[in-house]
Amino acid sequence: MTDQMKGFVPYSALSQGFEAIYTGNTSSEPIQETNDAEGEFTDPSGNVCFKWDLWALSGVKAAWGPDIEHLNSMQEQLVPLDDETRKLRQHISSLVHCDSGIPITIDELLQEIAVGRVGERPFHNGCWMCPGDRSTQLGQEESMAVIETVLQGHLEGRSEDEALAEHPHAAGFVRRTYEWLGQPGGLSKVQQLMLERMLLPFECFTRRNPDRKAANEDCFGEGGRGAALDEKISTAAGLPRIFADYKPEFRQNLESIDDPDRKVLYRICGAIAHGAHGISDCHHSTFRWVESWIHGIGTGKWDIPSRKEGTERQRIRNALFGYALGLDRWLLGTPMQFLLLDLGHVDLGFDPKNEVLRVYAHLGEEKTPVKEWLVACLWRHLCNALDRWNLHHEFLNHAAELGVGIREWMESRLRTG
Repeated sequence: MTDQMKGFVPYSALSQGFEAIYTGNTSSEPIQETNDAEGEFTDPSGNVCFKWDLWALSGVKAAWGPDIEHLNSMQEQLVPLDDETRKLRQHISSLVHCDSGIPITIDELLQEIAVGRVGERPFHNGCWMCPGDRSTQLGQEESMAVIETVLQGHLEGRSEDEALAEHPHAAGFVRRTYEWLGQPGGLSKVQQLMLERMLLPFECFTRRNPDRKAANEDCFGEGGRGAALDEKISTAAGLPRIFADYKPEFRQNLESIDDPDRKVLYRICGAIAHGAHGISDCHHSTFRWVESWIHGIGTGKWDIPSRKEGTERQRIRNALFGYALGLDRWLLGTPMQFLLLDLGHVDLGFDPKNEVLRVYAHLGEEKTPVKEWLVACLWRHLCNALDRWNLHHEFLNHAAELGVGIREWMESRLRTG
């Protein structure tokens, strides 16, 4: 058996669409390689390798489809890829559209593609094999600490004026919180328990607890403090057992409740039990979710009248579409000026000019086979984000009817084989 190894597995040992690194461990027993989204295997010398699907956010290999097959065939013409290019391709694959860094993280990828390498300290751009640890969210931990302090202060009897004096930069949040929760001392037992429940993950949101796995299990696992509080809440409020709102059991229990007020209360409890997808506070709506929990606890209502719903979804959609459109036309060789002129004669409901400008400015005019392939991979990841869960199909169909599609380059490639 060889010495322990680290770094990339030789490129010749991989199939297109996958990446693998040595873990630094060895195994006396062989581990078979699979085409799963991720997993370990051993090379002929017993070195343990970790392999993952670069298209995992688009579905496992069996569901790749013609777009990905074509992009993989482009990659096959480029072999062998150097390590810098492999790192860059991996960085593209880790982009997650629900991450709070959009659009900054897309701009960073465009810059990296232009220079052909990943930056020295890239931004965190998603929760799937992300190589970056630098946050795009300046002051997030401190802001979470303020929220926790204000809510704990309310439970302990601190007045609104005290909270405002201590946190003047969060005055709007403080006023809304006290408006929804009322003055200290007025919460019911159920409301107090719900507030304690929603505060549990803040030890992780503020980074006081660095053990995220243990914190997640405690807050959202079967035997943790979160589950114990959920049980107390359901008993005190006369609700069915509380499940996170993404679970089938939650939907079944919700449909079994006849009383409208208790139904809304159960929905709020399910949202709190879901958390920020557990303790994944990198989601672009995390702070809006926190406010929704507070409003629900205080008012017993889900919708916040003063807040326009769906703005984040629309913002992300518009950004993804604008970048995908720019990438598609750059790949086609369409001059930016004529694309922008054409866009001035259609009404998409927003203007994608800013994203188009960024694409062309970052990428420049030079095209190489490797650069074209990397741009196309980024394009496909953005298109996949727009396609997921059928959230934006009505908009995409509307844009296509106006003659503003984002698949012209790929369709031309597929037609010509």
